[in-house]
Amino acid sequence: MKMLNKRKTSNVLILINLALALFIIVRAGSADIEPIGRLASPLAITVLDQPAPVFSDTLILNDFEKINDMMNMYDQGGEYTLDLSGDHHTHGNSALLIDKELESNIELATVHFPRQWKGYVALELDVYNDSDNGGTVWIRVGSQYDARRFYDRSQKFAKAYPLTPGENTISIPIHDIAEAFGKLPLRKSLHFNFPAGEGKQIYLDFMRLVRHDGTGK
Repeated sequence: MKMLNKRKTSNVLILINLALALFIIVRAGSADIEPIGRLASPLAITVLDQPAPVFSDTLILNDFEKINDMMNMYDQGGEYTLDLSGDHHTHGNSALLIDKELESNIELATVHFPRQWKGYVALELDVYNDSDNGGTVWIRVGSQYDARRFYDRSQKFAKAYPLTPGENTISIPIHDIAEAFGKLPLRKSLHFNFPAGEGKQIYLDFMRLVRHDGTGK
């Protein structure tokens, strides 16, 4: 009986030593591996909130090169389709094509862009109006939104810009946006409205901030 107990005790000690050795091996092998919980950023958009490098004369907000760039434009009403097109691009290889019903008033909004605008003097974008007639784009800037909606009362900057047939570059002084709010808000939404009866196909590209005065590419 005593001999049996000694064997059991010996077996238990062997198992404990094996378990301890295995733990040490696994621990040593995983010391350089970062826990998975640290790899995922809870909000990917916070990466865009970092200040731009001081040497950047042009900060791209969206140049519509990938599907995600197009998906970052949120539908706010009207009958239209969106696509990436190799026609009429002014930066990269594609532009955003808005194919709208002629009699439809449409609006798109976006919040996915760098938020730190300090040091830049103008918001610029290129618009191609594929029509023989002139048109208009209303551009508004808001400061309040959530996962469900944008708040109209926060859209304190609103201005209509004429579109000639063909190529157009719109330049909005950052000072004008800041003045409308009292100071430039950190949380920003950009809204683009194209009235009914004007231009069936519109191309947007190279939405950017610039440090110089006037327009430029």
